Amino acid sequence: MQQCPVFFDQYIYLAYLPYAWICAQIYILKRHCYLPLVGAYFISSYMYYQDATGFSALILAVCILVPLLLSAEILLKIYGTKWSAGYLKQHSVPRLITMSLLCPLFSKMIMLLIGHYRPDWVPGDIGLYFSTEKYDFNMTNMLFLPLSALVFFPVFYNANRFIFSHSARRQSLNWLRSGKWLSQSRALMWIGAIITVNVAYFLFSQSNAYQHYFTGAIYPLLFLLFVYAIHRHSLHTVMILWSLTVYILLLCIGDYVTPTNDVNLITSLMSVVTVFSLALQYLAITQYRYRTATYQLASHNENNPDTGLPNNRALTFYCQDKSHVTLCLVDMTNLYLLGKYYGPKMIIHVKQHIALALAQYKEWFKGVYDPLNNQLIVVISDDYPVVSAQKLKDTLRHMNLTWKDSALNLNYRLAWAVLHPGPGIHVDNFIHQLAFMARDTEKNIVNIDGSDASLTNNISHLQSTLSNINNALFNKHVLLYKQPIKGKDGDCYYEILARLEINGETIMPNVFLPIITEINCCAAFDLIVIEKSAQYIQANHQRNVDEKLSINLMPASLNASGLARKILAIFDRYGVGPENAIFEITEDQAVTDSENAVSNLDLLAKSGFKLAIDDFGVRHSNFERLSVLRADILKIDGLFIKNIITDPINHKIVASICDIARLKTMSVVAEFVETAEQYEHLCQMGVHYCQGYYIGKPELCFR
Repeated sequence: MQQCPVFFDQYIYLAYLPYAWICAQIYILKRHCYLPLVGAYFISSYMYYQDATGFSALILAVCILVPLLLSAEILLKIYGTKWSAGYLKQHSVPRLITMSLLCPLFSKMIMLLIGHYRPDWVPGDIGLYFSTEKYDFNMTNMLFLPLSALVFFPVFYNANRFIFSHSARRQSLNWLRSGKWLSQSRALMWIGAIITVNVAYFLFSQSNAYQHYFTGAIYPLLFLLFVYAIHRHSLHTVMILWSLTVYILLLCIGDYVTPTNDVNLITSLMSVVTVFSLALQYLAITQYRYRTATYQLASHNENNPDTGLPNNRALTFYCQDKSHVTLCLVDMTNLYLLGKYYGPKMIIHVKQHIALALAQYKEWFKGVYDPLNNQLIVVISDDYPVVSAQKLKDTLRHMNLTWKDSALNLNYRLAWAVLHPGPGIHVDNFIHQLAFMARDTEKNIVNIDGSDASLTNNISHLQSTLSNINNALFNKHVLLYKQPIKGKDGDCYYEILARLEINGETIMPNVFLPIITEINCCAAFDLIVIEKSAQYIQANHQRNVDEKLSINLMPASLNASGLARKILAIFDRYGVGPENAIFEITEDQAVTDSENAVSNLDLLAKSGFKLAIDDFGVRHSNFERLSVLRADILKIDGLFIKNIITDPINHKIVASICDIARLKTMSVVAEFVETAEQYEHLCQMGVHYCQGYYIGKPELCFR
């Protein structure tokens, strides 16, 4: 409690510090402190004040504590158990008005009523709080409780949190030990300015010559400094320093006020400090809300709103203070295709499941980021990048992903490199470079030299390749090769194998197909192949040559709306009938689950075209789907044909496929037939057609 010199033969108490301590105890400990507070306050009042009786000490305790305890219970009833969670957080304005203004004023009004009607209840020094004799004195005396609650509460609140909260204590100590506060130069300069002003005020208050001039200037200067700080620095630090500053002001105010001054001067100064403290508290509350909203907005900006995973922006912030970071891009090559038919929720589920699984291996993987496409960015260990990348590959390979009881078989390609953040180095560009390299590689995992020159050369090469492929498609520079498929009865037809011609060089499918798929040009490419095939059939008819062609359709092409109508239009334009062509499709999960794909296949089948299922027996093969696709031909993947003579398991698989095909009246084609022994053996098993180097190598149709 701070006092001024004697006025009207009575002391004027400027700030009742125990009141702020009581408020802080109620905020921190809630109901646990009610009885201890009443007991401690009663005993301390009885022992501290001269001539105090037990009854008068009890009256003082009731006047001070009961309004606060009742207010706490009312706030608890209205806002629940979180009503006191942080004095700047939610419900802070109602708490500020209730606990810091209404309660102290209500307590003082009760004291004045008791002092007016029953002064005999509070004799001696304790009666000072209840006195109604001097109007000017009581106007000053009215402010000592609100001033304490508004100004000194932050100090005691943070002190109580440090004492009673282990997490707050650990957090504060860790912050001090980290030394981060030393790097906040502006905050340190501001604190230094506040300390300088306070020290100067204390020293000048001892000098009668400059006392009045300096005191008149110090209040506006302090107000400006704290208004500036409340918008830029730690709110808790600002409020604590304001408490200490006001304490120094009150400590020196007795030297400023002389017996010749009117007590109203003290009242005016206390009123100014009280009002500014209230305004500063309100500014702190609004600033806290603004910072919270800004942080939440930034958090949303740094997270994918669908998956909740951090995005490229968050990765950029993560890399800012690192000398180097090892990033591994996981490209899920068929996730987009599956997502078109299972829906976006499946993609969200897959990414969240992978991130959750990788979170179990924190020694290998430091974080998972979502760049809003079919990829994930994994920050892997800088100490063991090769091992970490291999661990990531193995983890993904053994991961069981399902969606609505359906197994999801994802294809992964990984590319990793070391990023050295610095001027001119952009994380987004680096990720794009990794993505290009992951798609271009035939390996499941590739390490890229992290130097700018190497990556730039790689990207330049890929961009050149992409440009060449686009030009080849635009100019229809597609070469058709045909490979014979021979029947055991001697009949024969041909599978069309497409190549791109770029600058006189023949480009194989393993180079251009991934890029065509990525740039969503599968349908355009297949339509070019179909048109050139129709031209070839038309040319054969003019030469009285009858060759049936088997043309491949990619899954992404079948998923295009209206593809079948475009195919029929091409065949009509060149006068080619459906008996001259077979369409091969991959028995892909996404194809059989797509309405567009099923609709296109139905229209082709109804128009008289035969359908063949390519690579049957691998990938998403399911005998149940045969009824959906209405295929006429099954092409057994060469994986089961290569060792058909020596491997009894492959023999049984091929035999079972032949049995199923026989029941469904479907023809069977065996791929990769390379020896006469294989050919004879397959014909005996019931295979109708064979294809491979033994039958014939691919030949160029025409340029």
